[in-house]
Amino acid sequence: MIKVIVSVDKNGGYKSIEFSGHALFADYGNDIVCAAVSILALNTLNSIEALCGDKFDAEDDAAKGYLKAEFKSKLSDKANLLIKSLMLGLDGISHEYGKKFITIIRQEV
Repeated sequence: MIKVIVSVDKNGGYKSIEFSGHALFADYGNDIVCAAVSILALNTLNSIEALCGDKFDAEDDAAKGYLKAEFKSKLSDKANLLIKSLMLGLDGISHEYGKKFITIIRQEV
């Protein structure tokens, strides 16, 4: 199962997002749930960096299905919109395929 932990401050501002695990929906190379989550996550973070200029520290281990981004400051409006779009996509995957394959945890830090 993929676990997504989204950390926000008391005002709802995004602080970090962490992905861990594999969906195990299908065999390696055919797992559309893992592929969808990976594409959403990587494209969002690449877009924030390239298009918005917001800074974050990233840590990843592809073999373990691990990716974490910690935002260095309050996100710009554009980056915030990209994260909201990411969350919309992740929620859609969770709704379509179920918590057996992806769990999303939102926490205030």
